[in-house]
Parts: sequence; C-alpha cells; structure tokens
Amino acid sequence: MSLLKKIIPDQQVGSKTGATSSFDLKNKFSAIKLFNIAKYRLLDVNHWYDICGRKGAEFQLTDDKGNILDSAIPDIGNLIRIKLPAPPNAKGDGYDWVRIEKFENLKDLSKDEDLYGFRVRPVSNPNNRSGESAHFYTNDATSTFLIYRRGSKVFAMERGRNELPNASGSFLNKIRNFLVAIPAMLGFSKPQWKSLVEGILEHNN
Repeated sequence: MSLLKKIIPDQQVGSKTGATSSFDLKNKFSAIKLFNIAKYRLLDVNHWYDICGRKGAEFQLTDDKGNILDSAIPDIGNLIRIKLPAPPNAKGDGYDWVRIEKFENLKDLSKDEDLYGFRVRPVSNPNNRSGESAHFYTNDATSTFLIYRRGSKVFAMERGRNELPNASGSFLNKIRNFLVAIPAMLGFSKPQWKSLVEGILEHNN
C-alpha cells in the first residue's frame, strides 16, 4: 500500500488508531465500480451518521465560517462539525471541529492501485477563533479517510495519527476532553470508524 504514505502522516507523538473494511471482488472491473461508489459515499459527509447505521457521532459539513453546507462536495478549507454522544465541547459551542486540509486522488498503473481520500485536523471554533483546538484532541492529531483499490480488492479505512488530549480551555472542558480522548486513544472510538468504513464499502455480491 505504497500510495498510503502520500497522505497519512508519520506517527510522532501520542497514539495512533484506525479501522479498515475490505472486499475482494470477482474481477478488477467490479472492484473499480465499487471503488467509485465508495468515493461518493465518502464525500457525503452530511450522511455519515446514516451510513454508520444512525449511531455514534453526527457530522455536518460547513464552510470556513461554520455555515452549514447542505449539499456541497467537501473541499480543502471546509470544516466538519461533529456532535459526539458525549458531554458537549464548550469551546466549540457544543461541537468538536476539524478542517479538511488535504485531498489525494492517486493512481499507480504499475501496481494496479487507486487511492482517493482526504485528511482532517482539529481547528478552533469558527465562531470564536482563539487559535486553540476546539476538539478533544490537539491540532497535532489527524484523521485520514481513504478508499483504496489494489487489483480486485477494495478497502475503506480511517487512520488516526498523533492523537493527544487537548488540555486547553476551562478546567471543566479539559476534564471533558480527557474523558473523551483517553478512551478514544485506547481504541474505544474504533466501533464508530468501523461502522463508517463498513457502510462506505457496503456491497451486495
């Protein structure tokens, strides 16, 4: 999976997490078809909650000022507003916020590989730009969401890197961030991402 190195950051601090789902199709052409379907599901951020089976966090795509984008295709600079099934983030007006910072659309013909996806990073509340992360992780952390094809096999994956609890803000919000971040760093967030990647790659043979 050499193409993955193009978008997933090196692990340097904190923890790393991830979830993967895969399908081995009957031939390359079926795999390319599923790859393209999965790409559109990945981009449908506003329906990730439905893709997950209406459980876990709710996601809403916004512009860089926090205004809701109901039907837009995600772009670099857009934000994703996250409503967790956890105590609200006071620093984010009840939400956790990340910014889409990079897209990749790569192909390696010699290895018969395709990769498509984007990477997000915690950011400050767009309605109160303090420069400090309005998320339970610091802005060292990233999450990368990818669709990857190798031959007749297709993967959907999430990769978390450099995850550290966010200790900024009020005392109560620091406690809240630690209560959310530590279990996530220990793998308790995996069911959320597993539901997402399985839903993105849902396929009827």
